[in-house]
Amino acid sequence: MIKIDRPKLEDAPSWYPYFFNLATRDDLISALQKNKEDIIELINSIPVEREEFKYAEDKWTTRQVFIHLADDERYYAYKAFCFSRQVDVFLEVPQGKDYNKDFNATGRTLKDIAEELICVRNATITLFSHMTNEMLNFKFPNQKEQYSARSLGWMTVGHAVHHCNLIREKYLI
Repeated sequence: MIKIDRPKLEDAPSWYPYFFNLATRDDLISALQKNKEDIIELINSIPVEREEFKYAEDKWTTRQVFIHLADDERYYAYKAFCFSRQVDVFLEVPQGKDYNKDFNATGRTLKDIAEELICVRNATITLFSHMTNEMLNFKFPNQKEQYSARSLGWMTVGHAVHHCNLIREKYLI
């Protein structure tokens, strides 16, 4: 298995560096593993009475935030899979109000969601563990936004750190 270094800024859309900077390790696999441990530790610290908490009317509940992490990680991993196999896909996840859905969060427990996150993250780690540098660095020419599998992997970590920070700052006060 190779060490998966940090991405080049030109291999990602302009909003990605914010997320890259939140990922503190220098190898993607160790960053994904450590981040998984941090997420589970955070989930285990959340009292049951805070699972349905929202810090504002138009914001997600605690459960919805963690479901969002699993959903977006699947998206990043699928897109990284396609890029690593040089399969051209245009797939953008809706943002903002278009993406503010319940996700069946009220029918689930945070423990159940944590189990899903662990499965998704383990699959992500396995996917990236077997990529070569060529697979990690491939970009399609002439696309409006440039991506590589490497940049999507690091985005996965930074995106999760971002939302975990928000949970700590706004949901657990």
